Amino acid sequence: MKTILLILGPNGVGKSTAAQVLAGRLPHAALVDSDWCRAMHPYHMETVIDNIYALLKNYLKCPVIETVISPYGFHGDRKKRFDAVINKLRQDMIEFKIYTVILTCSREEILLRAQADQRSAEQISRGMDITYHYYDSFDDPKIDTTGLSVTQTAEMILALLMGR
Repeated sequence: MKTILLILGPNGVGKSTAAQVLAGRLPHAALVDSDWCRAMHPYHMETVIDNIYALLKNYLKCPVIETVISPYGFHGDRKKRFDAVINKLRQDMIEFKIYTVILTCSREEILLRAQADQRSAEQISRGMDITYHYYDSFDDPKIDTTGLSVTQTAEMILALLMGR
């Protein structure tokens, strides 16, 4: 059965970067980054849902793809959006399983990463306030990426995925 590898974590932890590296290392994989699906002005929620749905559906139906990697954040209304996409895929009788990994790191490191990404002080503050502790109560496997390179993080995700 095909897998959606959902990579969750707070803003700035390195979800997208790790997913990009992982997509190059995992055979028969595709990458759907929700950031791409939200890149519009003005913002239109229904289009975001349709974009994520279309990409996931097309990759899940592709005969050479086994795993779709998707870095995502559940804070705010994003969990509702993700659930709407998943429900739509299931209504269309597309079979898949979801495997979730949560990336974490120290506050100090996440601040450094966010600054290196040239995020504004407002973006950094909002991200820390809203998302830093958001995933603490989740039961999914967690990887503390503090001090890890992107390659090491991707290898740890791959090891978890293969060992499940």
